[in-house]
Amino acid sequence: MRLSALGDLVFALPAVQALRHLLPQARIEWLAEDRCAALPQSHPAVDETLVFPRARWKAHRGLGRLGGLGEMADHLLQLRDRGRYDLVLDLQGNSKSALHLLFIRAEATLGFERAATREGAHRFVRHRVAAPGRVHRSEHDLALVRALGYQGAAPPPAPWPLDREAKRDIDMRLGHFLSAPPLAQEGGPLVLLHTETTRYGQDKAWPERRWLELARELVAARGARVLLLWDPASRSRVLARVEAGAGHCGLAPPTPDLARLMALSDRAALLVGTDSGPLHLAAFRGTPVVGLFGPTDPVRYGPLGPTTRVVYALGADAEPPHRDRNGPSPLMERIQVADVAAACLEALGG
Repeated sequence: MRLSALGDLVFALPAVQALRHLLPQARIEWLAEDRCAALPQSHPAVDETLVFPRARWKAHRGLGRLGGLGEMADHLLQLRDRGRYDLVLDLQGNSKSALHLLFIRAEATLGFERAATREGAHRFVRHRVAAPGRVHRSEHDLALVRALGYQGAAPPPAPWPLDREAKRDIDMRLGHFLSAPPLAQEGGPLVLLHTETTRYGQDKAWPERRWLELARELVAARGARVLLLWDPASRSRVLARVEAGAGHCGLAPPTPDLARLMALSDRAALLVGTDSGPLHLAAFRGTPVVGLFGPTDPVRYGPLGPTTRVVYALGADAEPPHRDRNGPSPLMERIQVADVAAACLEALGG
């Protein structure tokens, strides 16, 4: 079980790959929320993805108290009726996974001790692994597989095949976008900026004016073709940034699903973003990335991949203070455009 969020599912991939190596004949099922389920659904190490329909549950909940409860009950009872598992690994470690453990039938359940869980989730697993300390989240998750006997190194990040239709769609749309002014500079590298944050992660927001300054720097220095990622909920805000960019950036092609987001990031020479799912997914698949970190710890949550760079508001070994998610963190104000641009130009090869 790793239900959410997208970046955390990416960080769980080495553990799943190690589990597949340790138990090559096993049937591996992954329980994930609907908004993230396309990731394990596309990965070759996973035999089946079980979907927690969180969006539908929330929608029904808005229609009345019993509607939401009924939707959740149906989901949990379906899990109960799937039969008995030999082993369940809880990589989530909070009340959401604890609730599911009440209904999933299993011979053994494995999770973390109290220090590495929240909301009492450690009480719902029979076998517990000690908290691994201040290590990367991928190493944290891998500790559960090591408890089962895996002794190898962490499987390295690597891409996996994508849906052909998604790739064709992105290639067609991208060709159209980059052939029109002002993005038609011949030979300029394609740079994606992920300028948005979730409401839960709003403390990670970088000042809007700095994104536009960065776009201008990359166009001036390398003739970069800069596109801003968006989704339906953020399109109006991102479009306003594009209009304020005075021709230095454009709106990226639509990526209505993870397959198209991966296909687009695979085509990019560089993706720049804060600590977010698109950044981590692109890095894991091999796209060069520059990550902007302030209130989150890059030791624990830095991007995994062959070509990653982090611009951190604090010293290299410093841990950030306790997060305040009520608004943008002042730490993000410390990250200067010049430092980010230098990291980007280095990633682009000069």
